[in-house]
Amino acid sequence: MPASDDAARLRKQGYRLTPQRLIVLDVVKRGEGHLTADEVHAAVVPQHPYINIATIYRTLQWLQDVGLVAPLAIGTGPLRYEYVWGETHHHLVCQDCGYEQEIGDDILLALKEQLQSRYAFSAQLHHLAIPGRCSACQQNTDSKDARPAQEHDV
Repeated sequence: MPASDDAARLRKQGYRLTPQRLIVLDVVKRGEGHLTADEVHAAVVPQHPYINIATIYRTLQWLQDVGLVAPLAIGTGPLRYEYVWGETHHHLVCQDCGYEQEIGDDILLALKEQLQSRYAFSAQLHHLAIPGRCSACQQNTDSKDARPAQEHDV
């Protein structure tokens, strides 16, 4: 969905769209992968040099509140953000090399059903990062031999 479609939908719902909100949404939407707040800030500054990092954080929070952006905690690093494009999906994240693979929500449906039937617990699995080791790193017994994520064949 083009950013203009998102903007029209938000305006119709009564939200105020400032230039800062629009540019942050555009950066996250066009971003390669998952961006940190600092990466969003670095991408915004060339067009809006006076925007500060606090505004970026507030705008990212607002975009989460309206359902256009989802935060993703990957390991111990800073939160990352991605545009919510419709289908719920999750991430497998290699703790050795940082490789990420998106997986569909269908793989977690059985888990959600088991949690409900066994424990009467309704799990809200909207956007998960599942840590582990990718196949390439599993083949290396010494983690220093792990390949950088961009070298994966998967």
